[in-house]
Order: sequence, then C-alpha cells, then structure tokens
Amino acid sequence: MKKLIILFFVSIALIGCTQEVTFNNPSVQGTKDNYLWRSKSFSATVDAVNNTILVEANSQFETLKLKMPLPSATNPCPITSILGTGSASEATFSYIVSEQTLIYTTGANAEDGQIILSEYDPVNKTVSGTFRFNSFNFGNNPLGNPIVNFTSGVFYKIPVN
Repeated sequence: MKKLIILFFVSIALIGCTQEVTFNNPSVQGTKDNYLWRSKSFSATVDAVNNTILVEANSQFETLKLKMPLPSATNPCPITSILGTGSASEATFSYIVSEQTLIYTTGANAEDGQIILSEYDPVNKTVSGTFRFNSFNFGNNPLGNPIVNFTSGVFYKIPVN
C-alpha cells in the first residue's frame, strides 16, 4: 500500500512539472529601462527613394521606430548601423502620458546605439535583426525621464509592406 501511495505522489509531481512554451513569430521585443517590452503590433515599410527600411512596433500607448539602410548588392546583410549624430539610421521611441506625446530620439546626440539588420527576405517579404540604443527626451519634456534605454532588442520576421 505504501508503494502505491508513493507512486501516486511521484506521478502527480511529474505531471505538474510541465512547461508551457510560447513562440513569438514574428515579434519585436527588448529590454526597455530594465523591463521587458513587447509590441502588440508591428510592420516594416521600404522607402525606395532613400533606400531605407522602417520597422514600426506598437504597444498600447508606445511606439518604437527603427530606421536603417536597405540591403543592396553592394551592401548585403548583415548591416550594422550606428545610431547618432549625422547618421541616416535612427531609433525613435514615443509614448503618451497625461494626453501628451513624449518623443525620444537617437538622432541629436553622439553615437549611442546600433541596429543590426541580419536578414532581409524580399521573396517572403520579412525582415529580422537586433538593436540597442539610448534615446534622449526630445524637447526636454518634464513629464518624462531624460533617457530611454533599450538593450537586447530583437525584431524577427516582421512583414514588409
């Protein structure tokens, strides 16, 4: 009888030790100011005139935009874009607080981040890569912090319009 009770408890313990695995394919996420940030919607658009691609990701009140060069025969993937003063690449983060939009950008300060475009698939129309940056409060709005920091950012298989 003891063996049956022990077997019962062991089987209950083993059944309760399952892990639920979820996949985010496609997705945009990163660590924003030391907290996980994940978008609810996302898209990518190509600007053929300026040879750039823009990845836009949105959560409920926040928007992340990553602009980087479009791959070409002379500039294939992976492409590392340094963000900062004078760069055609930039990262912008904005959010709404107290009915005001706070904007953070990398374009006005020294080199302070990068975007790596690791894959551009023109056949399936998807784009993937990584990013990290510090963006600065545009206009020094007192409702927001002076800096928003993103680390360990990933955009994966984002559909290109």
